[in-house]
Amino acid sequence: MAIGVAVLGTGRIGGNYIKWASQAPGAEVRVVAESNPEAAAKWQDTYTDLDFVSDYKEALKRDDVQVVVITLPHWLHKQAAIDAANAGKHIYVEKPMAVWPSEGREMLAAARANGVKLMTAHTQRYQRPVKAMKQIVESKRFGDLIMAYDYWHKPYDPYIRPKWMLDRDLGGGMGQMDGTHEIDRLLYLIGYDVDTVSAFVGQITHPREKHPDIKADDTSMAFIRWKSGAVATISRIAWEKGSTEYGTDIAFTEGMARLRIAYGRGAEQKTAIWVADTHDGTWREEAVDDSSPFEEEIADFIAAIQRGDEDTPIPQEHGLKVLEVLDATEESSRTGREVVLGWG
Repeated sequence: MAIGVAVLGTGRIGGNYIKWASQAPGAEVRVVAESNPEAAAKWQDTYTDLDFVSDYKEALKRDDVQVVVITLPHWLHKQAAIDAANAGKHIYVEKPMAVWPSEGREMLAAARANGVKLMTAHTQRYQRPVKAMKQIVESKRFGDLIMAYDYWHKPYDPYIRPKWMLDRDLGGGMGQMDGTHEIDRLLYLIGYDVDTVSAFVGQITHPREKHPDIKADDTSMAFIRWKSGAVATISRIAWEKGSTEYGTDIAFTEGMARLRIAYGRGAEQKTAIWVADTHDGTWREEAVDDSSPFEEEIADFIAAIQRGDEDTPIPQEHGLKVLEVLDATEESSRTGREVVLGWG
């Protein structure tokens, strides 16, 4: 019997989950919840055989739905996830898990209390270059990992974004949008034994005095230490004028590797991985296959539910860990002090 899926929200990439979830083996999208009639209209025209409702709670009442995909604005994640858990539905929530770590803890507690699974959809580990880098790290092909430099430099274009994305209290800001991707990637590649976090976080490229309607960060530099001895920096900036770059450089005891993921504007962007393991000081590109990370991720989640796995493909606690590191960067920036997480 197919797993019934409800998609909650169609904004930005949300509506694409109708297709992605439908393509997952053993899954069938049964209902879509969208409170904005205009946003729902284009998807209704495409998927004429699906039920559409304006209130997601109507979707949660359905007995033919076992999984909900939450793609609502960040500030709505917590309540929607708790409502879904209380309705006995497994939960697949787009990243970030929530606005604040305290909300993530409430969500996980509700899922545990109701015997359902909750996974945050962090797509980085499904990107082919990231997978290739993970294999390099785990195989110790170039020895032990020493340090990493992760960055996402991109155009901001704030005024084409929904207004909530410009308000940190609603889950806006580039820490929630981009920083969570970078933190996710480093936790995946290096591990969960994070010890300390130091950071600067600011509203620099679009300062508040010139943009009073923007109440969120656009720039950050963070330094993270792991108990293993590894260290990493996270660099992110949403620029008004600049160049786009998205990827990770890693130095090992016996070589180096770097990955790039094509994103947005920038003719030089290319999804690939390069290695440097010779004495001549040059990079050598290594081929990576193309991928559809969103499709692979939702399919993995559905399969785990079907099998009755103890945990989800991305561990259920992972989304909370990402939020805790992000929160630590903001605390460090406020206080000017290193924050001790002391995991592991």
